[in-house]
Order: sequence, then C-alpha cells, then structure tokens
Amino acid sequence: MLNKNMPALALVILKLVTQGCSETSSGKVLQPWSGHYELSASRGETMNGLDVATLYEIDIANDSCLFTADGIQYTFHNKCTLRTNGDTLLGYYCYDLDGIDRHRDNNVPLFKIFKKDTSYYIVSSAILEDRTQTYLLKHTPESEKIQ
Repeated sequence: MLNKNMPALALVILKLVTQGCSETSSGKVLQPWSGHYELSASRGETMNGLDVATLYEIDIANDSCLFTADGIQYTFHNKCTLRTNGDTLLGYYCYDLDGIDRHRDNNVPLFKIFKKDTSYYIVSSAILEDRTQTYLLKHTPESEKIQ
C-alpha cells in the first residue's frame, strides 16, 4: 500500500536534487547570521472582530535555513539556500517542506536580510507579496535560543 504523502515526498526529493539546494555559503561565513528571526505582518484586515496577521519566521543554524509563514489563509514552510553579498544575507527558495509548489524563482532571492546599527531588516516577496517594503525583524542569536 502506498503512503498518500509519497507524491509530495517524491516532489521534494526531486527538487532537492535538481535545484542545487546544497549551494549554501559555508557555515563560517553564515555564523554571524545564525539565529531566529520573526515578524508579524498584516494588511489591516479583521475576521470576526480580530486582526488578521501572518507570523513569518526564519531559522538559521549552520548552513540550514527554514523560512515559514503561519496565517489564517497563508502558510508555507520553505527550505532555503543561503548566500552572502557584502553585509546582506540572501535566501533562495529551494523547496517547500509540505511539497506545495509555489512557483518561486530559485534564481531570485526569496528574502534579503540586512543589519543597520543593532537592528535587522528584511525585504521579501513572500511577505504580503510585496518586494518593495522593508520590515523590522526581531532577532534572537543562536547562542541565546532556548534549547
């Protein structure tokens, strides 16, 4: 008997092999970027009297990156490759852990994170589908995360 998740798993494995998901910068280069990043974004909509928002999170450890969104009608769990360009961290879509093809271009950064003074900011087409807006991120360095 076949598992109902087999087609999604096969898609994830195929994308992993074909999209070069191992092209992440070395762990030493990414060390300053390690940690947990998050922000909550909203279009100002309400549902049943409650504000509707999406929580976006990025977890970076060594050379691994997971970019997630959790909202009422918008969710994803994207595995990303990471590269640096000067003082900017670039995250490229690799595949969705749920096997959902979002038609993201893996040649264009899915997100860009940069640091200004002591604050971290992100620009991403995945956040409210707006690649022109810059958002302030809450950052917890890897060394401060609760294990």
